[in-house]
Amino acid sequence: MKKTILLGDSITDWNPLKDNNIINMGVAGDTTRDIFWRIDEVKSIEAEKVIFMAGINDILMNFSFEKTCNFYKKIVSSLNESFDEIILMAILPALGDDKLDINILQVNSFIKSLAKENNLIFLDLSKLFFDDEGSLMISLYTDGLHLSSLGYKYLNRELLKII
Repeated sequence: MKKTILLGDSITDWNPLKDNNIINMGVAGDTTRDIFWRIDEVKSIEAEKVIFMAGINDILMNFSFEKTCNFYKKIVSSLNESFDEIILMAILPALGDDKLDINILQVNSFIKSLAKENNLIFLDLSKLFFDDEGSLMISLYTDGLHLSSLGYKYLNRELLKII
């Protein structure tokens, strides 16, 4: 198994998926700007693959869409210098108002196009977190944003397929 870095914010940081081949470099509270600021630390790790998910904190902290996109571009450009495989994950759905939903969808659309532009894998696991009626499954969350142990079970079942 190749070494894989999980890169992101608290959703990554609190992920129990860790072993000798999975290096968790999530930091609770990180925005894309924070991740960019620590990108050299990430690049110093010997690994072949990076799975990157971030952006929800940018939205919650009212970063402009353009600011988030610019940091995403810088992060991807920097990761491309050091890793064989980069997977960009869509921001997971969260419990909130229509504005939050629209912002998540807008950033995810950008992430998807950035992945395509750079010949990277785009992984959108959003559908796992909705029931058959299209409602967010609250049992998969602790607070509507962070995942419960059951939510991580759903997430990690899919991640392990690509790790």
